[in-house]
Amino acid sequence: MAGIGPVTTNRNDLLRRAGARPGISDPKNELEIFCSLCVGRVYYREQNQSLYFVDSPALSVSEIIRQVFSGLGQVPRFRQLYMDEHNLLRAALCIQLTAAQRKALFAAFVLSGINITRSGKV
Repeated sequence: MAGIGPVTTNRNDLLRRAGARPGISDPKNELEIFCSLCVGRVYYREQNQSLYFVDSPALSVSEIIRQVFSGLGQVPRFRQLYMDEHNLLRAALCIQLTAAQRKALFAAFVLSGINITRSGKV
């Protein structure tokens, strides 16, 4: 019987694996971004100031975002992305950021060991 192998919930192991994966290079759309994400890695697209990420029980990026926004006195508005046109298969989460929000979040991500990939400006 084939499978994907053991599934880990160890946060340090997840972050190590995310750092070992190759970076995302010039995705053409949001689905390509999602296919390149993993737990412990986020993608920031400069052209629309959007942050893309996935969550897991071992490492909740959305919880880090909520905590940072709470410190800024703001409430985050996440957008759920889907892999299909019927909105049945959930993909990544997305949030648009101001410059101040981005700076605060990126500092929190670095302190949490999360890998950040940024697109080039278009």
